Amino acid sequence: MTAHYAEHNAEEYEEEARYLHAALFACPLPGEVVERYAAAHGALFPDMQAGPLVRKIVARRLDAEAIEFVLRRRSPQNPLTTKMQILCYLVEVRAAYFPHFFNVGDSTLHTFGELLSSGVLAGWKLIKGRYLIWRHGLL
Repeated sequence: MTAHYAEHNAEEYEEEARYLHAALFACPLPGEVVERYAAAHGALFPDMQAGPLVRKIVARRLDAEAIEFVLRRRSPQNPLTTKMQILCYLVEVRAAYFPHFFNVGDSTLHTFGELLSSGVLAGWKLIKGRYLIWRHGLL
């Protein structure tokens, strides 16, 4: 692998990681996570670049979460789902992300409210994801 190729991939992985992270979390992405994302990507997919699907989503600034939700239902092993899972695995061990992965509230009413709103949001993401896939010819 040439230095130019490695540098190009590192820049591509950084942009990809930052965009996917922003789709999932409303906080800045630590630089160490970007480095580990690139390293994990290189270890798991040594011959695979972002691929046209992920490149289109990042370049067009589409709703990656909505598109991933639809793609995961069709094919759980698609590249977008795999990349988002890698990113989640890398951040879930950090204390700042604890509330994103665990319910820390004591209120049962609040918990049911969140569950209800998550169901409505999931329906919206499914509709939006299907539309974006159709509109942008992603499949």
